[in-house]
Amino acid sequence: MKHNFYRYFLCGLMVLTGINYGASQDYCDALFTDNQFTSVQKVELKYGRAVEPTGYIDSIDLYLDLYYSTDNTPEIRPMMILLHGGSFITELGNKSSMEEISRLMASKGFVVASISYRTWSFLLGGVPTVANIVDVVTKAMLDLQSAIEYVVASQGQGQFPGVDVDNLIIGGGSAGAITALHRLYIDEEDDLPDFLQAAFDQNGGLFPSHSDDYNIAYGLNLSGGILDTTWIDQGEPSLISVHGTGDSTVYYEYGLANGFIELYGSKPVDERLRHQGIESYLYTFEGGGHTDIYENIPLYREPLLQVLDTALDLVHHQFCLRTSTLPDVRVADVELRNTLVQRDLIVVNDEIKKMDFQIVDMWGRTIQGGQLGYGVQRISFGGSAAGYYAFRVYSAEDGGQSRYQQLFYYGGG
Repeated sequence: MKHNFYRYFLCGLMVLTGINYGASQDYCDALFTDNQFTSVQKVELKYGRAVEPTGYIDSIDLYLDLYYSTDNTPEIRPMMILLHGGSFITELGNKSSMEEISRLMASKGFVVASISYRTWSFLLGGVPTVANIVDVVTKAMLDLQSAIEYVVASQGQGQFPGVDVDNLIIGGGSAGAITALHRLYIDEEDDLPDFLQAAFDQNGGLFPSHSDDYNIAYGLNLSGGILDTTWIDQGEPSLISVHGTGDSTVYYEYGLANGFIELYGSKPVDERLRHQGIESYLYTFEGGGHTDIYENIPLYREPLLQVLDTALDLVHHQFCLRTSTLPDVRVADVELRNTLVQRDLIVVNDEIKKMDFQIVDMWGRTIQGGQLGYGVQRISFGGSAAGYYAFRVYSAEDGGQSRYQQLFYYGGG
């Protein structure tokens, strides 16, 4: 990916908004975008050492750049691990391209680890074969796993602030997104193709898909892809995706990625996630390419900013509502039973107190609202545009302490 991709992605993040549900994490007491922390510190830390892919030298050190604000004082902070792009070629990308976005997110309260990972060097190994790329992608996944384990082991010690290891975010752009998607959705129960299983076997085996020490709650996929969408199963992490239909590097639907290997793009990934009941939000840039949708072009700029706004809103909702353990904030006894039957939403309300509802589109606009009666009822949906909507319920009687939210999809027509 071009460096200016990250620069303009950074600009988009500056207008992100979150929703405060007062969850048990201290960082939920303030909206991400209300934070204006200065004194952002950058520390380079060695997180591992691993075999060099080309074989020209024995091994290389792996480093991450850690960004956080010394003005940000909550005991626990949200954690984001980001991977740069560059087609898995050393000379085409490195972690320094993530500095601007990392500093911006640190100013909003995040601790950010921008990691290096093993890539193929033209200088050391010449032009790679398909087998070389498969091997280096596997190594990149294992490096991401090493970085996750380093974060979990190091947080709260020395220069590393305490972070919310139960709600990790991993993601990246292009090659970084490909790496993150495979780490998110491959596990030991999946049937891997022989060439990929052999690559893992040659590199020490598959990474652990579950841990009692941490949880990956969300992924960020910026123009990435995956070898097989059937690896995505119920209960796996939610995902935010951005992709252009004219992308000829990593195809939006399916195709030969960068001339090396066929991948399923963001559209089939989103379809599989929704089919498995996993929250997924895909924004599609019609005609957009691999890098131009992230550049300062009027055709793409405003939609991109709105998409990024939606992304952090969804993340904040998931982190700060679902993980709530405080006695004065609870998930209301309400359930959205369906996603539209003849334009009706079927809602079950078992709360005795009065409950208000809102239906909000993905730009944050309230489409309709009203009060819920007790028991089973139908709400006629008033939206017109196809897309995702949030059904939100709250109690005005207890100051909004009882809350419920569920996403649904309307196909239009």
